[in-house]
Amino acid sequence: MNSGYYRFPTIYGDQIAFVSEDDLWLGTVGGGIARRLTTSVSEVAYPHFSPDGRLLAFVGREEGHPEVYVMPAEGGPARRLTYLGATACVVCEWSPTGDEILFTTDFGSPFERDTQAYAVPVEGGAPRALRLGHATTVALAPNGATLIGRNALDAARWKRYRGGTAGDLWVDASGSGTFRRLISLRGNLVWPLWVGGRVFFISDHEGIGNIYSCTADGSDLRKHSDEREYYARYPSSDGTRVVYGAGAELRMIDTRDDSTTTIGLQTPSTAPQTVRRFIESSERLEHFSPSPDGTQIALVSRGQPYAMPLWEEAVTHYGRGSRVRYRLIEWMPGADRLVAVDDAEGYERIIVLDPSSDHTENPPALTDTSIGRVVELAVSPVDDVVAFTNHRRELFVIDSGSKQPRKLDESPGDVTSRLAFSPDGRYLAYTWSPSHDVGIIRVCKVKSGEKHNVTSPLRVDVNVTWDPDGDYLYFLSTRDFNPVYDALQFDLSFPFAMRPFAVTLRKDVRSPFVPKPAPLHKEHRPDDEIGKKPKAPKIDIDFDGITGRIMAFPVEEGRYDDIVAVRRRVLFTRFALKAIKVPAKRWHEEEDRAGDLLAYDFDAQRLVTMARELEDIRLAGDYRTLVYASRDKLRAIDAGGDLPEDDSDEAKAGAEPGRRTGWIDLSRISVMVEPRDEWSQMLREAWRLQHEHFWDERMSGVDWNVVYERYARLLPRVRTRGELSDLIWEMQGELGTSHAYEIGGDYREAPNYKRGFLGADLTWDEKLQGWRIDKIYRGDSWERNFDSPLAAPGLEIEVGDAIVAVGGRAVAKTVSVD
Repeated sequence: MNSGYYRFPTIYGDQIAFVSEDDLWLGTVGGGIARRLTTSVSEVAYPHFSPDGRLLAFVGREEGHPEVYVMPAEGGPARRLTYLGATACVVCEWSPTGDEILFTTDFGSPFERDTQAYAVPVEGGAPRALRLGHATTVALAPNGATLIGRNALDAARWKRYRGGTAGDLWVDASGSGTFRRLISLRGNLVWPLWVGGRVFFISDHEGIGNIYSCTADGSDLRKHSDEREYYARYPSSDGTRVVYGAGAELRMIDTRDDSTTTIGLQTPSTAPQTVRRFIESSERLEHFSPSPDGTQIALVSRGQPYAMPLWEEAVTHYGRGSRVRYRLIEWMPGADRLVAVDDAEGYERIIVLDPSSDHTENPPALTDTSIGRVVELAVSPVDDVVAFTNHRRELFVIDSGSKQPRKLDESPGDVTSRLAFSPDGRYLAYTWSPSHDVGIIRVCKVKSGEKHNVTSPLRVDVNVTWDPDGDYLYFLSTRDFNPVYDALQFDLSFPFAMRPFAVTLRKDVRSPFVPKPAPLHKEHRPDDEIGKKPKAPKIDIDFDGITGRIMAFPVEEGRYDDIVAVRRRVLFTRFALKAIKVPAKRWHEEEDRAGDLLAYDFDAQRLVTMARELEDIRLAGDYRTLVYASRDKLRAIDAGGDLPEDDSDEAKAGAEPGRRTGWIDLSRISVMVEPRDEWSQMLREAWRLQHEHFWDERMSGVDWNVVYERYARLLPRVRTRGELSDLIWEMQGELGTSHAYEIGGDYREAPNYKRGFLGADLTWDEKLQGWRIDKIYRGDSWERNFDSPLAAPGLEIEVGDAIVAVGGRAVAKTVSVD
């Protein structure tokens, strides 16, 4: 298919330039085959022809940050014009004389997307601030009349938005410097353009984004396009005609007769971003689970399920590849089958993966109707019984041979979490939330559904786990209220309110924190028992008075995350309290997790460190083999093995004669990625996530099924990950809700050369042939990252000095890469 996903058109004469496949292309308004102009390492955007049609200005990210570039319109090398290092940059158009390029950027602003308008000379040099205040786009007429688009750039992503940051248009019709609001419409107004003395713009005040125009005084409103499915986006004009994008197509309006034409362009390409590729499984490791006997591991990497022995032998890949996403893989009893969640039928279901069957690609399903989005999955250690929770805060079990889940519980406050079957499979423990920010431990009899509260509503009790001998339940809880004084103001907080707790399952069970006589000889597990699952004890529970049998571990309060139990020993992870460093990570970026694995041994009655710099832990059903994740790697240890002598000896933890431990070689798994299949799955999953989680079950009155079909039609035209993101953004925009985002993703890795900022105002000095320092901005001298490097002690640099060379090379007024 030669039709691509077209955006950002610009027109000059019969030529039209646009962006497809993250590159610039050049075609004609008559259609036909277009020619690629760039082969960028990243995305380009916002191209604009110069007034004489010889040059194209655009935004490129060839060295990381978005910057202004210019190149010959017929093709050739591009010159970088700006070196601002900002996070936002939009080329708006050229000055009427063609000697400057107008753009907006958040350079110099303390806030992202607080953009201002600038002009940069086409020959290079320092950008000139236009001093128009906040501006998202800007347009100049030959007589000096100015248009400013504020707040919004693309109404298609926030459809029908009417909030405080809706697009707003301002005009200075006389060029006097006095602005007023152009027109008041109940819509999102963006991208104003001067066309034949009128102002053209996009507005969705009638329900969908279309091209409108009015006079400079806001009167005589006219509609010029008739888009009914997709929003009009990113308009541009040559003064007579207006081109814009809509639903991957490009259209042209001739303002002389208001005729609209779809420009039928073809962009033949090998589409390199659609070619299959292979990645290391550690790069996208999502979930892992050791087998019940501790000899194998199952994992999900980039949505694909795998199973393999810990140390050697072949890897088994399940499923249909990138067409389907798999999640939450767990072992069935016997370590010969697995269960997982897939979305092969367009909704999530629980499936059985059996390497000995013929169903590797089409596995049998335990559920055949929608069960919501599965949040957690657990398997009975003795029976083919699967428990799961969903985003609707419901808890279900699926009995062997039945495809009808049986509802056990529903949590009013929050999602039910940490499902833990008892060693004999008769009970299921979990955290149940009676109200927001409150969680208690609850135990349910699997067959009868009879429920009992183990703890009372106090704060948050989480991550329950069973003692393998059937004497205790262990959990984490924030039930310690020992405040800490704030260092800067007279206030108290509770940053360390959590620690592990134990509760006896029967009235005759004594506290595990009472020391027992040590055996005369250390009992090693026989070699022939290694890798075998221990016999499960019958669990008996005295629920009467159980809430009064809770005991705290004699350890410090902290920020604990997970807890598991082996015989006579409990292990838990603890993470240090870290300050939020400035600049902080964005809310959608992953936090650097590096905690410690601690073990409290009841025989030794002491706490030791078993491992450091880890993230997550999973314990096998043999109650010995523990696998933990650390910096994209997995390591297996014997959680019941020898304890280190002290905290400096944790590397020797988990070692026992006859039992192999060490790092698991994840390079044995190479994940094949089929981008087009994956993109199709991702669009469907994004659609389904909104369907399952949106705040209004009526989906804002939108026919959400029709919306999916509308945007799925465009998938064959998508050739890059960036284009898929754009498609998902616009699809979610149909909900008419502002905060529905699509962020992150597997984009091409472009170079990222970080700028060095001087924290100073500079002006070119012809006499000195250097950049004169007009002002040095000061921060905190004791925090060098927040103070001008020119103010570092001992440099003796002052205002009035000039920078004449950098690294021994003379500086210049303009920058050229010719």
